[in-house]
Amino acid sequence: MDDNLKVLVNLSTLKKGGGQNVALNFLHALENVHVKNTKFFFLVAEGSPIHGLLKSHNMFDFHAVSQNPIKRILFEIFSSGKFLRESKIDIIYSYFGFGLFDKDIPQVSGSADSNLYFPEIDFWEGYHGISRIKKSIIDNYRIWGLKRSNAVIYENKSLELIGRDLFSVKRSVTIKPSINFNFESISCQFLNNLHSNIPVGLFLCGWQLNKNYMKIPDIALLIKRRNQDFHFVLTAPLDNSKEHLAFMKRLKDLGVEEMVSVIGPVNKSKLKSLYSRIDIVFLLSKLESFSNNIIEAWYFERPLIVADEMWSREICQNAAVFVNRNSVKGIVDAIENMTNQVDKLVMRGKVELEKYPTIEERIVLEMEFVRDVYQNN
Repeated sequence: MDDNLKVLVNLSTLKKGGGQNVALNFLHALENVHVKNTKFFFLVAEGSPIHGLLKSHNMFDFHAVSQNPIKRILFEIFSSGKFLRESKIDIIYSYFGFGLFDKDIPQVSGSADSNLYFPEIDFWEGYHGISRIKKSIIDNYRIWGLKRSNAVIYENKSLELIGRDLFSVKRSVTIKPSINFNFESISCQFLNNLHSNIPVGLFLCGWQLNKNYMKIPDIALLIKRRNQDFHFVLTAPLDNSKEHLAFMKRLKDLGVEEMVSVIGPVNKSKLKSLYSRIDIVFLLSKLESFSNNIIEAWYFERPLIVADEMWSREICQNAAVFVNRNSVKGIVDAIENMTNQVDKLVMRGKVELEKYPTIEERIVLEMEFVRDVYQNN
Protein backbone atom coordinates (compact mmCIF):
# COMPACT_ATOMS: atom_id res chain seq x y z
CA MET A 1 0.00 0.00 0.00
CA ASP A 2 1.33 3.46 -0.96
CA ASP A 3 1.07 5.78 2.05
CA ASN A 4 2.83 8.68 0.34
CA LEU A 5 1.12 12.06 0.15
CA LYS A 6 0.72 12.70 -3.57
CA VAL A 7 1.36 16.37 -4.33
CA LEU A 8 0.80 17.96 -7.72
CA VAL A 9 3.11 20.97 -8.03
CA ASN A 10 1.48 23.23 -10.61
CA LEU A 11 4.13 25.18 -12.55
CA SER A 12 2.10 25.53 -15.74
CA THR A 13 1.89 29.35 -15.60
CA LEU A 14 5.67 29.76 -15.45
CA LYS A 15 7.10 30.20 -18.95
CA LYS A 16 9.82 32.83 -18.52
CA GLY A 17 11.26 35.41 -16.15
CA GLY A 18 11.90 35.29 -12.43
CA GLY A 19 9.11 32.84 -11.63
CA GLN A 20 10.57 30.32 -14.02
CA ASN A 21 14.01 30.68 -12.41
CA VAL A 22 12.48 30.05 -8.99
CA ALA A 23 10.82 26.89 -10.32
CA LEU A 24 14.05 25.65 -11.91
CA ASN A 25 15.87 26.17 -8.61
CA PHE A 26 13.08 24.27 -6.87
CA LEU A 27 13.45 21.29 -9.21
CA HIS A 28 17.25 21.17 -9.03
CA ALA A 29 17.18 21.32 -5.23
CA LEU A 30 14.38 18.76 -4.90
CA GLU A 31 16.74 16.11 -6.28
CA ASN A 32 18.80 16.50 -3.11
CA VAL A 33 15.98 16.89 -0.59
CA HIS A 34 14.18 14.01 1.05
CA VAL A 35 10.61 15.01 1.81
CA LYS A 36 9.29 12.22 3.98
CA ASN A 37 6.34 10.17 2.70
CA THR A 38 5.72 12.45 -0.28
CA LYS A 39 5.47 11.71 -4.00
CA PHE A 40 5.66 14.60 -6.45
CA PHE A 41 3.91 15.14 -9.75
CA PHE A 42 4.35 18.24 -11.91
CA LEU A 43 2.18 20.21 -14.30
CA VAL A 44 4.34 22.33 -16.62
CA ALA A 45 4.10 24.56 -19.70
CA GLU A 46 4.91 22.63 -22.86
CA GLY A 47 8.22 23.65 -24.42
CA SER A 48 9.34 25.68 -21.41
CA PRO A 49 12.80 25.25 -19.83
CA ILE A 50 11.04 23.58 -16.89
CA HIS A 51 9.52 21.05 -19.28
CA GLY A 52 12.93 20.50 -20.87
CA LEU A 53 14.58 19.89 -17.52
CA LEU A 54 12.01 17.31 -16.45
CA LYS A 55 12.27 15.50 -19.79
CA SER A 56 16.06 15.39 -19.82
CA HIS A 57 16.52 14.38 -16.19
CA ASN A 58 13.63 11.93 -15.95
CA MET A 59 13.27 12.99 -12.33
CA PHE A 60 9.53 13.06 -11.66
CA ASP A 61 6.19 12.23 -13.20
CA PHE A 62 4.85 15.24 -15.09
CA HIS A 63 2.24 16.39 -17.57
CA ALA A 64 2.77 19.24 -20.04
CA VAL A 65 0.02 21.65 -21.07
CA SER A 66 -0.15 24.37 -23.70
CA GLN A 67 1.56 27.71 -23.03
CA ASN A 68 -1.57 29.39 -24.40
CA PRO A 69 -3.49 30.55 -21.28
CA ILE A 70 -6.91 29.82 -22.80
CA LYS A 71 -5.92 26.26 -23.72
CA ARG A 72 -4.36 25.80 -20.30
CA ILE A 73 -7.55 26.91 -18.54
CA LEU A 74 -9.66 24.63 -20.74
CA PHE A 75 -7.39 21.74 -19.77
CA GLU A 76 -7.79 22.57 -16.09
CA ILE A 77 -11.59 22.68 -16.36
CA PHE A 78 -12.31 19.79 -18.73
CA SER A 79 -9.31 17.47 -18.93
CA SER A 80 -7.30 17.64 -15.72
CA GLY A 81 -9.70 15.38 -13.84
CA LYS A 82 -8.47 12.26 -15.61
CA PHE A 83 -4.81 13.06 -14.85
CA LEU A 84 -5.62 13.85 -11.21
CA ARG A 85 -7.58 10.62 -10.76
CA GLU A 86 -5.01 8.40 -12.47
CA SER A 87 -2.21 9.94 -10.40
CA LYS A 88 -4.36 9.80 -7.23
CA ILE A 89 -3.42 13.38 -6.36
CA ASP A 90 -4.16 14.33 -2.73
CA ILE A 91 -3.38 18.04 -2.84
CA ILE A 92 -2.28 20.67 -5.38
CA TYR A 93 0.38 23.30 -4.80
CA SER A 94 0.07 26.03 -7.46
CA TYR A 95 3.44 27.72 -7.11
CA PHE A 96 2.14 31.08 -8.32
CA GLY A 97 -1.56 31.65 -8.82
CA PHE A 98 -4.57 29.35 -8.80
CA GLY A 99 -5.75 26.55 -11.08
CA LEU A 100 -9.34 25.64 -12.00
CA PHE A 101 -9.07 22.05 -10.86
CA ASP A 102 -11.56 19.76 -9.12
CA LYS A 103 -12.63 21.71 -6.03
CA ASP A 104 -12.74 18.48 -4.01
CA ILE A 105 -8.94 18.40 -4.13
CA PRO A 106 -7.47 21.00 -1.75
CA GLN A 107 -5.23 23.62 -3.36
CA VAL A 108 -2.47 25.74 -1.85
CA SER A 109 -1.56 28.86 -3.82
CA GLY A 110 1.56 31.01 -3.83
CA SER A 111 0.83 34.74 -4.07
CA ALA A 112 3.38 37.36 -5.17
CA ASP A 113 1.16 39.93 -6.93
CA SER A 114 1.62 42.88 -4.61
CA ASN A 115 -0.75 45.18 -6.54
CA LEU A 116 -3.74 43.05 -5.53
CA TYR A 117 -3.25 44.07 -1.91
CA PHE A 118 -3.30 47.83 -2.50
CA PRO A 119 -6.42 48.51 -4.62
CA GLU A 120 -6.15 52.23 -3.87
CA ILE A 121 -2.98 52.39 -6.01
CA ASP A 122 -3.30 52.58 -9.79
CA PHE A 123 -0.63 49.95 -10.48
CA TRP A 124 -1.45 49.77 -14.20
CA GLU A 125 -0.97 53.49 -14.73
CA GLY A 126 -0.17 54.07 -18.38
CA TYR A 127 -2.25 51.13 -19.63
CA HIS A 128 -5.37 52.01 -21.61
CA GLY A 129 -8.17 50.37 -23.57
CA ILE A 130 -7.94 46.62 -24.19
CA SER A 131 -4.58 46.32 -22.42
CA ARG A 132 -6.00 47.76 -19.21
CA ILE A 133 -9.14 45.60 -19.43
CA LYS A 134 -6.96 42.50 -19.77
CA LYS A 135 -4.95 43.47 -16.67
CA SER A 136 -8.17 44.05 -14.73
CA ILE A 137 -9.59 40.65 -15.72
CA ILE A 138 -6.37 38.88 -14.71
CA ASP A 139 -6.22 40.71 -11.36
CA ASN A 140 -9.85 39.87 -10.58
CA TYR A 141 -9.24 36.22 -11.44
CA ARG A 142 -6.24 36.15 -9.10
CA ILE A 143 -8.30 37.68 -6.28
CA TRP A 144 -11.03 35.10 -6.88
CA GLY A 145 -8.37 32.39 -6.73
CA LEU A 146 -7.02 33.70 -3.42
CA LYS A 147 -10.49 33.54 -1.90
CA ARG A 148 -11.07 30.02 -3.21
CA SER A 149 -7.67 28.57 -2.18
CA ASN A 150 -7.54 26.35 0.87
CA ALA A 151 -4.34 28.13 1.90
CA VAL A 152 -1.90 30.73 0.58
CA ILE A 153 1.89 30.95 0.85
CA TYR A 154 3.38 34.47 0.93
CA GLU A 155 6.93 35.80 0.75
CA ASN A 156 6.13 39.02 2.61
CA LYS A 157 4.44 39.14 6.03
CA SER A 158 2.75 42.50 5.40
CA LEU A 159 0.97 41.09 2.33
CA GLU A 160 -0.15 38.06 4.33
CA LEU A 161 -1.76 40.26 6.97
CA ILE A 162 -3.51 42.38 4.36
CA GLY A 163 -4.70 39.24 2.53
CA ARG A 164 -6.39 37.90 5.66
CA ASP A 165 -8.26 41.16 6.14
CA LEU A 166 -8.95 42.20 2.53
CA PHE A 167 -9.74 38.83 0.95
CA SER A 168 -10.64 36.72 4.00
CA VAL A 169 -7.87 34.26 3.14
CA LYS A 170 -8.76 31.07 5.02
CA ARG A 171 -5.27 30.05 5.99
CA SER A 172 -1.83 31.43 5.20
CA VAL A 173 1.86 31.41 6.05
CA THR A 174 4.86 33.56 5.18
CA ILE A 175 7.96 31.68 4.02
CA LYS A 176 10.90 33.86 3.06
CA PRO A 177 12.16 33.28 -0.48
CA SER A 178 15.38 31.43 -1.16
CA ILE A 179 17.99 32.58 -3.65
CA ASN A 180 20.44 30.59 -5.73
CA PHE A 181 23.83 32.22 -5.16
CA ASN A 182 25.69 30.10 -7.70
CA PHE A 183 26.63 33.07 -9.87
CA GLU A 184 28.93 32.66 -12.84
CA SER A 185 31.61 35.20 -13.69
CA ILE A 186 30.93 36.09 -17.32
CA SER A 187 31.97 39.67 -18.02
CA CYS A 188 29.55 42.47 -18.97
CA GLN A 189 31.33 44.12 -21.89
CA PHE A 190 29.56 47.45 -21.53
CA LEU A 191 31.28 47.98 -18.15
CA ASN A 192 34.51 48.70 -20.00
CA ASN A 193 32.95 51.92 -21.30
CA LEU A 194 32.35 53.38 -17.84
CA HIS A 195 34.80 55.76 -16.20
CA SER A 196 36.34 53.96 -13.24
CA ASN A 197 36.35 57.07 -11.03
CA ILE A 198 32.65 57.91 -11.46
CA PRO A 199 30.17 56.22 -9.06
CA VAL A 200 27.49 54.10 -10.71
CA GLY A 201 23.90 53.47 -9.68
CA LEU A 202 21.91 50.45 -10.88
CA PHE A 203 18.23 50.20 -11.78
CA LEU A 204 17.82 46.46 -12.48
CA CYS A 205 14.38 46.55 -14.08
CA GLY A 206 12.38 46.77 -17.29
CA TRP A 207 9.90 49.30 -18.65
CA GLN A 208 7.37 48.97 -15.82
CA LEU A 209 6.25 52.37 -14.53
CA ASN A 210 5.93 50.91 -11.04
CA LYS A 211 9.76 50.79 -10.94
CA ASN A 212 9.86 54.62 -11.20
CA TYR A 213 12.58 54.62 -13.84
CA MET A 214 11.14 57.85 -15.29
CA LYS A 215 12.62 59.70 -12.30
CA ILE A 216 16.16 58.90 -13.48
CA PRO A 217 16.49 61.85 -15.91
CA ASP A 218 15.34 64.33 -13.26
CA ILE A 219 17.65 62.81 -10.64
CA ALA A 220 20.54 63.01 -13.11
CA LEU A 221 19.75 66.67 -13.87
CA LEU A 222 19.85 67.69 -10.20
CA ILE A 223 23.13 65.81 -9.71
CA LYS A 224 24.53 67.64 -12.74
CA ARG A 225 23.36 71.01 -11.37
CA ARG A 226 25.17 70.23 -8.11
CA ASN A 227 28.35 69.64 -10.14
CA GLN A 228 28.61 66.01 -9.01
CA ASP A 229 29.69 63.00 -11.05
CA PHE A 230 27.35 60.01 -11.25
CA HIS A 231 26.24 57.48 -13.84
CA PHE A 232 23.04 55.41 -14.00
CA VAL A 233 22.74 51.95 -15.53
CA LEU A 234 19.26 50.74 -16.49
CA THR A 235 18.69 47.14 -17.64
CA ALA A 236 15.45 47.76 -19.54
CA PRO A 237 15.27 46.32 -23.09
CA LEU A 238 16.43 48.33 -26.09
CA ASP A 239 13.17 47.61 -27.88
CA ASN A 240 12.07 51.03 -29.19
CA SER A 241 8.81 50.61 -27.29
CA LYS A 242 6.87 53.75 -26.45
CA GLU A 243 8.26 53.56 -22.91
CA HIS A 244 11.81 53.25 -24.21
CA LEU A 245 11.39 56.15 -26.63
CA ALA A 246 9.74 58.36 -23.99
CA PHE A 247 12.60 57.70 -21.59
CA MET A 248 15.29 58.51 -24.14
CA LYS A 249 13.44 61.69 -25.17
CA ARG A 250 13.31 62.79 -21.53
CA LEU A 251 17.06 62.25 -21.19
CA LYS A 252 17.67 64.33 -24.32
CA ASP A 253 15.27 67.11 -23.31
CA LEU A 254 17.08 67.50 -19.97
CA GLY A 255 20.54 67.19 -21.48
CA VAL A 256 21.66 64.25 -19.33
CA GLU A 257 22.07 61.54 -21.98
CA GLU A 258 25.74 61.06 -21.12
CA MET A 259 24.82 60.21 -17.49
CA VAL A 260 22.62 57.20 -18.27
CA SER A 261 23.27 53.88 -20.02
CA VAL A 262 20.35 51.66 -21.06
CA ILE A 263 22.01 48.26 -21.56
CA GLY A 264 19.15 45.80 -21.96
CA PRO A 265 18.38 42.75 -19.78
CA VAL A 266 21.38 41.15 -18.07
CA ASN A 267 21.62 37.37 -17.93
CA LYS A 268 22.17 35.87 -14.49
CA SER A 269 25.60 34.64 -15.62
CA LYS A 270 26.70 38.29 -15.88
CA LEU A 271 25.22 39.58 -12.62
CA LYS A 272 28.41 39.07 -10.62
CA SER A 273 30.33 41.17 -13.13
CA LEU A 274 27.57 43.80 -13.16
CA TYR A 275 27.42 44.22 -9.39
CA SER A 276 31.21 44.37 -9.16
CA ARG A 277 31.09 47.70 -11.01
CA ILE A 278 28.03 49.13 -9.25
CA ASP A 279 28.25 51.44 -6.24
CA ILE A 280 24.56 51.82 -5.32
CA VAL A 281 21.48 49.71 -6.08
CA PHE A 282 18.16 51.54 -6.52
CA LEU A 283 14.70 50.06 -6.03
CA LEU A 284 12.07 52.79 -6.19
CA SER A 285 9.01 50.61 -6.77
CA LYS A 286 5.69 51.62 -5.31
CA LEU A 287 4.79 47.97 -4.83
CA GLU A 288 6.72 44.70 -4.59
CA SER A 289 6.00 41.35 -3.00
CA PHE A 290 9.70 40.67 -2.98
CA SER A 291 12.66 41.62 -5.15
CA ASN A 292 15.84 39.70 -5.86
CA ASN A 293 17.53 43.08 -6.25
CA ILE A 294 17.53 43.41 -2.47
CA ILE A 295 19.05 40.00 -1.79
CA GLU A 296 21.62 40.43 -4.54
CA ALA A 297 22.65 43.86 -3.24
CA TRP A 298 23.21 42.38 0.22
CA TYR A 299 25.07 39.39 -1.18
CA PHE A 300 27.37 41.48 -3.37
CA GLU A 301 27.83 44.01 -0.54
CA ARG A 302 26.30 46.99 -2.29
CA PRO A 303 24.23 49.66 -0.46
CA LEU A 304 20.55 50.01 -1.26
CA ILE A 305 18.39 53.08 -1.81
CA VAL A 306 14.74 51.97 -1.77
CA ALA A 307 11.29 53.52 -1.78
CA ASP A 308 9.95 54.15 1.70
CA GLU A 309 6.92 51.84 1.54
CA MET A 310 5.29 49.18 3.70
CA TRP A 311 6.69 46.30 1.64
CA SER A 312 10.26 47.66 1.68
CA ARG A 313 10.28 48.33 5.43
CA GLU A 314 9.10 44.75 6.01
CA ILE A 315 11.83 43.23 3.82
CA CYS A 316 14.81 45.53 4.33
CA GLN A 317 14.40 46.38 8.02
CA ASN A 318 17.40 48.69 8.70
CA ALA A 319 19.59 47.41 5.85
CA ALA A 320 18.72 50.13 3.32
CA VAL A 321 18.31 53.87 2.95
CA PHE A 322 14.63 54.73 2.55
CA VAL A 323 13.54 57.65 0.39
CA ASN A 324 10.36 59.28 -0.85
CA ARG A 325 10.25 57.74 -4.33
CA ASN A 326 8.79 60.95 -5.79
CA SER A 327 11.27 63.35 -4.20
CA VAL A 328 14.14 64.00 -6.61
CA LYS A 329 15.89 66.15 -3.99
CA GLY A 330 15.51 63.45 -1.34
CA ILE A 331 16.97 60.79 -3.63
CA VAL A 332 19.92 62.98 -4.65
CA ASP A 333 20.57 63.86 -0.99
CA ALA A 334 20.61 60.13 -0.20
CA ILE A 335 23.17 59.54 -2.96
CA GLU A 336 25.41 62.34 -1.67
CA ASN A 337 25.16 61.08 1.93
CA MET A 338 25.86 57.46 1.03
CA THR A 339 29.64 57.59 1.51
CA ASN A 340 29.41 57.60 5.30
CA GLN A 341 26.85 54.78 5.43
CA VAL A 342 28.21 52.10 3.10
CA ASP A 343 30.01 49.96 5.70
CA LYS A 344 27.07 50.10 8.10
CA LEU A 345 24.55 49.15 5.40
CA VAL A 346 26.70 46.30 4.09
CA MET A 347 27.04 44.88 7.60
CA ARG A 348 23.28 45.11 8.21
CA GLY A 349 22.62 43.48 4.85
CA LYS A 350 24.74 40.48 5.85
CA VAL A 351 22.72 40.15 9.05
CA GLU A 352 19.42 40.19 7.12
CA LEU A 353 20.77 37.69 4.58
CA GLU A 354 21.29 35.14 7.33
CA LYS A 355 17.53 35.09 7.97
CA TYR A 356 16.75 33.62 4.54
CA PRO A 357 16.47 29.86 3.97
CA THR A 358 18.45 27.87 1.47
CA ILE A 359 16.45 26.48 -1.44
CA GLU A 360 16.43 23.08 0.26
CA GLU A 361 15.25 24.56 3.57
CA ARG A 362 12.45 26.44 1.84
CA ILE A 363 11.22 23.27 0.11
CA VAL A 364 10.98 21.53 3.47
CA LEU A 365 9.03 24.46 4.96
CA GLU A 366 6.66 24.57 1.98
CA MET A 367 5.94 20.87 2.06
CA GLU A 368 5.44 20.79 5.81
CA PHE A 369 2.77 23.47 5.34
CA VAL A 370 1.18 21.68 2.35
CA ARG A 371 0.98 18.42 4.34
CA ASP A 372 -0.54 20.20 7.32
CA VAL A 373 -3.18 21.82 5.08
CA TYR A 374 -4.08 18.39 3.67
CA GLN A 375 -4.29 16.75 7.09
CA ASN A 376 -6.45 19.51 8.52
CA ASN A 377 -8.63 20.19 5.49
